[in-house]
Amino acid sequence: MNEPCLPGLSAALCEGEARARREGRAVLVVFSQLAERLEPLRLFAANRQAFGQSLFWSSDQGALALAGFGCTEEISPPAAERFSASTQAWRQLLEQAHQVGPRKAYLCGGFAFDPQGPRSAQWQSFAATSLVLPRILLLREGEQQHWLFSLWLEPGADIEHCAAGLEAEWALLLARYSHAPLAQMPAGVQEEEGLQAAERWQDCVARAIGRIQDGELSKVVLAREVCLRAPRSIPCGPLLENLRAAYPQAFLFAFSRGDSCFLGATPERLVRLARGTLNTVALAGTCARGLHEQQDAELGQALMDSAKDRYEHALVVQTLRESLQPYCAMLEIPTQPQLHRLAHVQHLLTPVLGRLRPQVDLLQVVDALHPTPAVGGLPRGPALGYIREHEQLDRGWYAAPVGWLNAEGDGEFAVALRSALIRGNQAHLFAGCGIVGESDPVSEYQETCLKLRTIGEALRPQPATAYEVREVSL
Repeated sequence: MNEPCLPGLSAALCEGEARARREGRAVLVVFSQLAERLEPLRLFAANRQAFGQSLFWSSDQGALALAGFGCTEEISPPAAERFSASTQAWRQLLEQAHQVGPRKAYLCGGFAFDPQGPRSAQWQSFAATSLVLPRILLLREGEQQHWLFSLWLEPGADIEHCAAGLEAEWALLLARYSHAPLAQMPAGVQEEEGLQAAERWQDCVARAIGRIQDGELSKVVLAREVCLRAPRSIPCGPLLENLRAAYPQAFLFAFSRGDSCFLGATPERLVRLARGTLNTVALAGTCARGLHEQQDAELGQALMDSAKDRYEHALVVQTLRESLQPYCAMLEIPTQPQLHRLAHVQHLLTPVLGRLRPQVDLLQVVDALHPTPAVGGLPRGPALGYIREHEQLDRGWYAAPVGWLNAEGDGEFAVALRSALIRGNQAHLFAGCGIVGESDPVSEYQETCLKLRTIGEALRPQPATAYEVREVSL
């Protein structure tokens, strides 16, 4: 393998150190350069625990992908005003940055569903807000890939030492990428939930239906957790590979902290912002897929004709419209939903297109939208209060915004559904349902079982994937 070489890195660091001396403070240097074509998911899988924390993101069927390692800076403000405080912290960070190269800085991470909700030990590695500037990031945009490196430089920093350290970390990433053995999913994964847990959850749904019928709420989303245990540690790389193969159109994500990793394949975009144009979706109403084409079409049509599901979907659409109108100069929302088919379920989906007003930023929109009625309920405040009091579950980052934003103001956040928290040999799976007055506890429980299959089936051993393993020239 050739000696590591990052042309231009030392010059960028020299410029940053000179600015640090002029201004009498530390300067953040962000350096980017073109990258050889690599597979971001393989890079993540090979290096997930090598730098303390790491991340993976993929959307547009892999056309956009990020694999990040280490943490140069973490934005983690107090729960109060967490979205606006994060925006302000990001702006301040960029003001202190010396950026060199074709790509500017990226911030990646997520938020807790409800920072005021119950807290459990299993989520202790995941702050209520954690937006990270990775030390090393591989960015794929279509056919182009770039490396982004970031580090703080104090006045008088040893540039040669700093450059050598960064190049050594980069070389380690690539060496592990080239030589990491293929991991296999463990056989014999067992579910720990019993009949009593299922009955308790259905009782909780029945009580919620009563409160809705009494007029206290229009809708509340109740989630449940299932814990699976494997005979050995669960490797996140093969699990993500299985999810990607089964759900190529989903948003694929993973955020790793030590030996804990929150990952999933979610069908739901919260919001995407590109040069002032906003895209989001209303996604609510679910049924199973059919065993054959005719049955599939019949089930889909029954979903389209279901008064209960159409009502639930209409609540989400109306709330999206009301939430976005103050921030958008233009808003386009079709009058009828369409079917969105995934491997095990079909959803009602309505796409939403908008044009942001000047001075509106991405996290303002995330704040306005989260939690959507599809994961929280209506009215929002009373529904969240009901969830805190009765659900008895620390959702952590489940059903919350996860994604990225960049120095140009663009970004994308998804709703972290069809997800699991992996901790050693345990997988904590999460799924929920929108409860309205016409809901049936048994049917809602069966719907969560359908949704849990997304991760459950991906945890099973699959036929081995033959990678083309080759040396990476540095």
